[in-house]
This record gives sequence, C-alpha cells and structure tokens, in this order.
Amino acid sequence: MHTLAGAFALDAVNDVERAEFARHLEQCESCAQEVAELRATAARLGAAMAEKPPPEFKDRVLAAMHATRQLPPRTRPGPPERHRRTARAPRWAVLVSAAAAVVGLAAGGVFGGIALTQQQELNAAQSRLDQARQRYEPVAVLLAAPDAKAAHGEAPTGGGVTVVLSRTLNRVMVMDAGLPAQPGGKVYEAWLVTGSAAPRSAGVIAGTGNGALVIADGVGTADHVAVSVEPAGGSPTGAPSDVLMSMPVPA
Repeated sequence: MHTLAGAFALDAVNDVERAEFARHLEQCESCAQEVAELRATAARLGAAMAEKPPPEFKDRVLAAMHATRQLPPRTRPGPPERHRRTARAPRWAVLVSAAAAVVGLAAGGVFGGIALTQQQELNAAQSRLDQARQRYEPVAVLLAAPDAKAAHGEAPTGGGVTVVLSRTLNRVMVMDAGLPAQPGGKVYEAWLVTGSAAPRSAGVIAGTGNGALVIADGVGTADHVAVSVEPAGGSPTGAPSDVLMSMPVPA
C-alpha cells in the first residue's frame, strides 16, 4: 500500500485504489507526509509552467466571434402565391444582394486574416506546450514512481530546495523553493554526495525563481544533495565552489 503514494498524489489511481489508500492515510503518518510533499512539488511545477496569454488575444477572439455570421432563423414555408412574388425580385434587390456579397467577401478576407493570426498564436502556444511537456515528462514519471520520496531543505540565506528521489528509476530532482537570486549572473548548481567521495554534479538549476529545477539520472548510492553558488554555466572546475547548503536525500 505504501507504494501508491506517488500515484495517489498525482491522482493516477483508480477509484478502488483511491478509497483504499485514503483509508490507509488515516493510519500512516509517513505516507500522509509524503503525499503532502509530492502534491506541493506538483503544485510548484504547475505554477512554474503557468503562462499568461497575450493581452490582445482575448479582444481578437471576441472580435472574431461578434463578426461571425450566425445561421438565419428557420421559417415556415409560405403560400405558393408568396413564393411566386418572392421569386420575381426587383432589379434593385438583386443589386443590393450582389453588393452585400462583395462586402461579405471583403469582410471574410479581413476576419480571415484575424483567424490566421490567431492560428499562428495557437501554433506558437502549442509549440511551447510541447516543449514544456518534453521538459516535464521525466518529472511526472519521477513523481509517479512507486518509491518516490520527497524532502525539503532550507538554505541559510532564505528559501531552499525540494528534492524528489526514486531509487528504482535511479533519478533525482532538485527544485528551487524560493532561493534568492544571485548577483552577477551567478547560478545554483546541485550536487550528489556519496560518503567521502568527490561530489558529482547533477546540473545547473535551470532558470531562476521558484519552480526552477534540475533532474538527473545516476543517483547510485548518494546519501546527500548539496547546492552551491557558481559562475554562469556552472562550476568551472567540476567541483563545488561555494557550497550553500547540504541535506540528506529523502529516505
């Protein structure tokens, strides 16, 4: 039952498993804490992916909506005499209809251009979504791992990091949880530490601000995660330059 914590946190269980694990949480404090940490991590990831649409996008959509011709109302057929009278439309009515058709074609060109612009924006948004999906798919797999464990560590300068680890996947994620921005273009770099062996870099924490993260495979028997402050691009020597904090890996 303990192995369902990651899947339960991401709502990746069926109804029966959800009910059974919910009852299990009432009696297991460790699982309850683990689910809370995994849910907090997933929420931070969601906030990190959030992106506001362009401010003019809504106005364009509304303009196109109001300009789109609706279907005419359905009417009952009239008597035969009316049909005959209607069929003999005067010449001015034909000219007006032709003029309306020309105006309709011109308007179609205008709003067709708006639709094309919107489609381009949608394509760009889809491209960004695909990139985000590729970036965060390994994170989703990690969070759903049966043995995924999460822990949070505080930095002496404020903020800290959230670490999620799976031994079966041999994968770890280190996520910024409010670390202050560093001056001079400096960055944070995560390290895997195994006993007295030299630390191994897990990578530079991508981006800046709450929710930025690095994910790495090859955890091995690492027992600690360290975070250092490095020049832009990471440590030039392959070893931590200025260690900010260190914490045990989630057990």
